[in-house]
Amino acid sequence: MKKSSVPKADYSQIAKYYDTVRPTPADILLSKIIEYGKINANCAVLDVGCGTGRFSLSISVIKNLMFCALEPSIEMLRQAVVKDKSKRILWVRGDGQRLPFQDSLFDCVYMTAVIHHVENKEMALREIYRVSKKSRKCVIMTFSHSGIKKHITHDFPEVVAIDLKRIPSVPSLKKMMTMIGFRDVHYHAVQLDEGYISTDEYLRRVRNKYTSTLTPNFSLNTFLTYSSFFCHNISFTFSPPF
Repeated sequence: MKKSSVPKADYSQIAKYYDTVRPTPADILLSKIIEYGKINANCAVLDVGCGTGRFSLSISVIKNLMFCALEPSIEMLRQAVVKDKSKRILWVRGDGQRLPFQDSLFDCVYMTAVIHHVENKEMALREIYRVSKKSRKCVIMTFSHSGIKKHITHDFPEVVAIDLKRIPSVPSLKKMMTMIGFRDVHYHAVQLDEGYISTDEYLRRVRNKYTSTLTPNFSLNTFLTYSSFFCHNISFTFSPPF
């Protein structure tokens, strides 16, 4: 697979204030991950690219889950561990392209806005397939190309070009997952509205790299606020533009 030339975000530089410029995960996103992943009591669940544990901590409250959360950045993991007061999650530093788990271990594996950070997406999806139980329930949350093109940032063509290049399209992911062996691959639209954001709050988030597009190589004008949902449940889901 061809490697992307888009610079990667260095989360070690923003780990300490990562959560302060990102809203709490919306209930609808949490509920859809649980629904499409068929997560319930006694399930073994893996969050690939868990960051500071924003989604992991919310979903792991389901009783009797065996919950693992994987993240390559030690700085992000440290923030997650501090927040895990109940110590109910196994936090693991690792690479999504080489999952440090045995075969057929998890009932559900999910990613939230992570797939575009993975250099070799096919390798990562094959690893998810390997560590998943026979039901192969995998949920992927990502950004739709239609949402990128129609968002307010369409006034900044360079921003749109960057994200269209780094974020895989729904058809390409569906094709890849089907090729790997996932069955009944499909997607669903989920509407998300964060409500009004003031200019001051908007600028604060931009300065603190609210989105990974804002690497040191990009200007403030590259700020993105769209969000979408994409899932492979044996299925997958993405959201339309706002």
